[in-house]
Amino acid sequence: MDLRDAAQELYAVIPRDFTAKRTALVRQAKDAGEKDLAKDIGGLPKPAAGAWAINMLSVHKPEVIDGVVRFGVSLRTAQEEGDAEAFRELGQQRQGQLSAAVHAARDLAAELGAPLSPAAGTDVEQTFRAAMADAGAAAAIGTGRLVRGLSGSGFESVDLTGAVAVPGPGPDDNAVPGQAGTKPAAKGSGRKSATSRGESQPTTSLPKKSSREEATSLADRRAAKQEAALREARSEFEAADIEAKEAEAAASSAWEVVNNLSVRRTGVKSDIEEARKHLAALEAELIGLTRDSEAAESDKKLAVREATLKRRAADQAQRRVDRLD
Repeated sequence: MDLRDAAQELYAVIPRDFTAKRTALVRQAKDAGEKDLAKDIGGLPKPAAGAWAINMLSVHKPEVIDGVVRFGVSLRTAQEEGDAEAFRELGQQRQGQLSAAVHAARDLAAELGAPLSPAAGTDVEQTFRAAMADAGAAAAIGTGRLVRGLSGSGFESVDLTGAVAVPGPGPDDNAVPGQAGTKPAAKGSGRKSATSRGESQPTTSLPKKSSREEATSLADRRAAKQEAALREARSEFEAADIEAKEAEAAASSAWEVVNNLSVRRTGVKSDIEEARKHLAALEAELIGLTRDSEAAESDKKLAVREATLKRRAADQAQRRVDRLD
């Protein structure tokens, strides 16, 4: 076991098992007589939650990492070659690619029993965005030994200082500049430099650019990136402007519906008010009619009584006439 192997094994465990696993690896190295290796293993830092989730993708779902890296290569190639149409199309697809990769990280973290917080999810997205913009960051997310999240705007190289545990490219890494923990190989690992074996190292003399040439080249690259960013921003603006106009049209239609309903509501309220007034008049008339009806009923009873009495008197008079006739 060497430091890379130990780190690869360590960064593949879930967060709550990290300390116990590191302690076990330290003890294993000590038992093997690798004191320096044990010390190096003990110094390996615990990864941030977002970095851990990306490490888990590299272990359990490497196709997600591969998709992010491949998309970044296509994006950078279109930018470097000045293919505006391809760059615009890829720029429009980028958020969808990022969302899918972050969703995969969230799902995997939840399956492993360590759900990501909103902040960790944001860290994952920023790291993937940086990996799409920068080749070094792309190599870093595939190591499985990411310690912290990455951030990059696409205009400057992503700062990878302290981002990846254990130095040096290997069979599973692309060259990752600025890796964390750059140290000599541990004693007893069986690895020796060519110099220590007495072998001569070939040297290659490369022509050096003048400061003026380097500054001009850097300025050209920055200008190209800024131009590409401007094209992307304009494309995003055009798409956003179309969406805004569609939203405004929908809002105008909704406003018209609200106005129509408001007019109808006012009319119905007016009709109800008129109906209430008419009802009040009818109720007042009903009260008067009821009072008149009751008075008429009383007059009727008196008239009937009077008529009955008169009829009796007439009948008595008729009987007297009959007796005297």
